[in-house]
Amino acid sequence: MDTIEGMRVFASVAEQGSFTAAAKRLGISTALASKYVRQLEDKLGAQLLIRTTRHVHPTDMGVVYADRCRVVLEQMDEMLDLAVAESQKIIGHLRIAGPRIIGEELLSKCVQTFLEKHASVSVDLRLEERKVDIIAEGFDVAVRIGELEDSSLKAKKIADYSYHLCASNEYLEQYGCPTKPADLKDHFCIIGSTISPNNQLDFVENGHKTHVAVAPRARVNAARPIRDMVNAGLGIGLCLSSTITQDLKQKRIALVLEEYNAYHRSVYMMFPPHRHMTAKVRAFLDHATEFFRDNRLIATI
Repeated sequence: MDTIEGMRVFASVAEQGSFTAAAKRLGISTALASKYVRQLEDKLGAQLLIRTTRHVHPTDMGVVYADRCRVVLEQMDEMLDLAVAESQKIIGHLRIAGPRIIGEELLSKCVQTFLEKHASVSVDLRLEERKVDIIAEGFDVAVRIGELEDSSLKAKKIADYSYHLCASNEYLEQYGCPTKPADLKDHFCIIGSTISPNNQLDFVENGHKTHVAVAPRARVNAARPIRDMVNAGLGIGLCLSSTITQDLKQKRIALVLEEYNAYHRSVYMMFPPHRHMTAKVRAFLDHATEFFRDNRLIATI
């Protein structure tokens, strides 16, 4: 038995003078109300109520105990109200982790706009390629891209995104445009070290996933520099869609081998499986979902 709940039931019975009336007020059955009071009496080793066929009266001990119960219950309710009010305030420190490949271009903008909306929140944003241990390292939220591994963490999908092989017009004029994935072996390539750690590029050919090993001219662990090198004509680069939207519209660069593209992914926010999510975490998850959707920063081209 929960002692506080037993005290609440007993105090109501003493006030109402009836198990039935008290049970109705508390939204429980009469039998359960009687059980709670009986267990409370057993725990205290004292009789709290005198029961007759028509009435229920507190004993002398019951009168004193009922008064003390009311004081304790009022304090408990005040503490609960205070805790609920505090939990609903979007305040405090928020620790967020994410991969640098999208963090420098996208997640940082999301955090910036979140801070602009919530002046009482501070943020520690960590951008690194390793997957942090969210619980052990004390993070509130971590961004994951691609397929999720089995985990005790909770996840919320916030966006879809894609990477695309691109090259500048100048590069294609000088070196030609590859017509099949295997042709990349004869081209300068710029790849993301996180997306292609083994210097391989993935493709879908005839419904099957294939890999092509390349000798990269540059390996970069952030999205924006890859886009800049492609624009400079240094090679064919695997670019995050959000970084090249304007370049494609203005025809500064062109898509390469798009019909073989295997780089369509999803972005997830991971967070600890707490029973009660804090207001700051809930607010950030909602903000991130809305931010990526409305701004279309991670849109498939």
